[in-house]
Amino acid sequence: MEFKIGKYQAISFILIVMINKILLNIPKEIIKQSQTGAAINVIFTCILALLLTLFICSLVKKFPDEDIIDISKFVGSKPLQVLLGIAYILFFSSIIITVIYEFTNLLQVIYFPTTSVYLLLLSFIIPMAVASKIGFKSILKTNTIITIFILLSLIVIFLGTITNLRITRIYPILGTNINNTFIKGSINIFGYGGLIYLFFLSPLLKNKKDFKKIAIISILISGLFLLFTITILLTIFPFISHSEEILSMYLLTRCIEFGEFIQRTDAIFIFLWIISGFSYLSISLNFINIIFEKLTTCNKSKNYSYSFLGIFFAIIILFKNQSLFKFLETYFYKYFILGLLFISLIILIIANKKKKGNSI
Repeated sequence: MEFKIGKYQAISFILIVMINKILLNIPKEIIKQSQTGAAINVIFTCILALLLTLFICSLVKKFPDEDIIDISKFVGSKPLQVLLGIAYILFFSSIIITVIYEFTNLLQVIYFPTTSVYLLLLSFIIPMAVASKIGFKSILKTNTIITIFILLSLIVIFLGTITNLRITRIYPILGTNINNTFIKGSINIFGYGGLIYLFFLSPLLKNKKDFKKIAIISILISGLFLLFTITILLTIFPFISHSEEILSMYLLTRCIEFGEFIQRTDAIFIFLWIISGFSYLSISLNFINIIFEKLTTCNKSKNYSYSFLGIFFAIIILFKNQSLFKFLETYFYKYFILGLLFISLIILIIANKKKKGNSI
């Protein structure tokens, strides 16, 4: 990697991933699984995520300048690297496709019902192409500022809706049963999607010693905001798990009023969320470029980002079935991220044993 980032840029990079997961209905999926026990489930899965984070930190310590794609080559040579690289490209591609679809669908339904879907899609595709041209370093620097504004917007939402809370709606606090809250509910660790990005973080850092601190702080802040979001959704909208709303967070913005003169503030929040989405999408696209470069040894892989964007545009246009994108969002992403997490951990464990064996 030609450039390196500092501690705050790295934390912002992980947080922007988590924030967009919060905005794009991850809280609703967690509530659907654990019902009123969702708040306790978030605390439980946050502990699991922290334990996994510490485990990942211990494993990547011996590979400070390599990401999971490089490490896979060390473990299983080129074939394993190609297979894992393709899996991660599919993962990041599914993120880009679903996020673009969710935001364009939201904009068309609420604000631009008569606007062509092609124009709405291009309003996301073109800025992503420009961001790719500008470069990954500039994206990550800008992302630090964006993250601050997005976190502040979430805090405003929490404070603005606090008068509508009905704490009795969170009972029974352990949910319908222990199984859904803790055993089956452990699958909700997928909500901490930032864990996947930890496998790519170390080579980006100026100071490798900051990796553990960055990872823990990021997961803790993410868990805190996820807990607040789910608690507020449960205490204001107990029906949320059965709702077909595009974005559950959008419901909260409709509850906020600042006096008689400032109302319908939802448009301001949507605007901020779209900017956050651009940052998240651009980061995911650049990781596709990085992986593609490693697999093909192409020195100008970012030029291929335009081809990838063209493919994403075509897929969204051809498969306009909402149920397909809901499947990607609720099932494919959930189990794919858990699968990638498990496989990447296995590769790291083998890599550590192999390196230890080579040093003897």
